[in-house]
Amino acid sequence: MGGALIKPLILAHSLKLSSWSIMGKLSFFTFLREQWTELPISTADVSNQTLIMVGANVGLGNEAAVHLAQLKPKTLLITSRDEAKCELSKADVETRSGMTGIESLPLELSSFDSVRSFVDNFKAKGYTANVLIANASLLTTKYAKTPDGYETTFQVNYLSTALLSILMLPHLIKTGTPERASRLVIVSSMAHYAADSPKGADKWPSIIGTINDEAYCTSSVMKNRYRLSKLLQVMFIRELSSRLPAPTLVAVSAVNPGFCHSRLAREVDSDPFLKFAKSVSKALLARATEVGSRTLVHAAIEPGERERHGHYLSSCEVTEESDYVLSVEGRQVSKRLWHETLKILGDIDPRVNTIVSEHLTQDIA
Repeated sequence: MGGALIKPLILAHSLKLSSWSIMGKLSFFTFLREQWTELPISTADVSNQTLIMVGANVGLGNEAAVHLAQLKPKTLLITSRDEAKCELSKADVETRSGMTGIESLPLELSSFDSVRSFVDNFKAKGYTANVLIANASLLTTKYAKTPDGYETTFQVNYLSTALLSILMLPHLIKTGTPERASRLVIVSSMAHYAADSPKGADKWPSIIGTINDEAYCTSSVMKNRYRLSKLLQVMFIRELSSRLPAPTLVAVSAVNPGFCHSRLAREVDSDPFLKFAKSVSKALLARATEVGSRTLVHAAIEPGERERHGHYLSSCEVTEESDYVLSVEGRQVSKRLWHETLKILGDIDPRVNTIVSEHLTQDIA
């Protein structure tokens, strides 16, 4: 698709992108139209549902948790990185929403063991799951490894999110019905349009191995890391949805909340110029955090979930993914990435292999 080339300096700095060049589907005017679109406030009945909100202590996750709590679900389970943050988040959401009895569990996505423990605790406490909103994200341009040996942004935004999604899949399938599918919502971003595509990745010996390699992760590569992680999330949703039997009992989608006031780009605050640029661009262009959170809630609870299944959503509507995602190379990379991801996650937790074999259709050789 044709379109405008845009490099808005202030917006670029606010998103920690030294040069945000988006071709095709997302012109600057499309971006502005979306930012100023009035988003619906969800009112669906969730009184018999258990909803899980990941990363509810700040930002979009916190506002979405308040929205969900105000609708008085049967159970609202929120997560934060540790027990102390869980208690603070629980108190905050209960105070702001008027709902009591909110449940909380710690979940640290920079640790595979924490993801596994969360799922174990979830099962041990006898919870059910109608909705899982996988929201937590990390934006940094500095290369650092987690204790598990993976570059931090890549593990938090992609690998751990994928592990959580797959391990929770049986719980979501169990509550899905022909009339109403359960929901898996991964919070992605319009930044996936701006990702420097991993061109030639279909020829790399290992896609994940290369992405994680410190020698590969130069400063320019790390400036693209957040955007790339959001591209990989979109690919993951497409691959997962294509393997869920139809009609699906779990509707999965990747949601763009838009450019919002949040603490995501707080790393730029150490640079006075970038901090100023971020403040100006947010004042001019950013959605209120509460407004952006409506996109998460809409995908999680409103009807029409099967029409949204397997899609990228923006302003609460199905929206076409980036040209690279839909290209021949992008599809090949996506499929290889899926299999590499399953191999890694299966080694981390054998339950992944069982879930895939029991609940997902297998590729035809």
